[in-house]
Amino acid sequence: MTIGGLIVTHGRLGEIFVEETVRITGHTERLDAMRTDGLSAGEITARVRDWIGDDPWVVFTDSKGTAPTIRSQAAIRPGQVVISGVNLGMLLSFIFHRETQTVEELAVRLIRDGHRCQEVLWPK
Repeated sequence: MTIGGLIVTHGRLGEIFVEETVRITGHTERLDAMRTDGLSAGEITARVRDWIGDDPWVVFTDSKGTAPTIRSQAAIRPGQVVISGVNLGMLLSFIFHRETQTVEELAVRLIRDGHRCQEVLWPK
């Protein structure tokens, strides 16, 4: 089974990430976004849990320490993981490596690839 990806964020951020990832890769299967606007903590947890069930999933969130991250972590089960600080490089890596790695292996790769996309650029 293909590992699913759910992007849980404030506002439309997750939806935009999905749109751009699909535009770049052409892959649409099992990559979804969920907004947390207007939801209570319990509602976020319940919706994430219902969405991902018991299947292997990577839940991406916008920022460490926020409701999307904390409540997603409360929703996951063994074989699932939450990764905060989602970026486009991480999502592209997810699409191209999720069929050949376990959730655990994939999570390590996604953090590494996400960091590789970050750089401080100074004036020349």
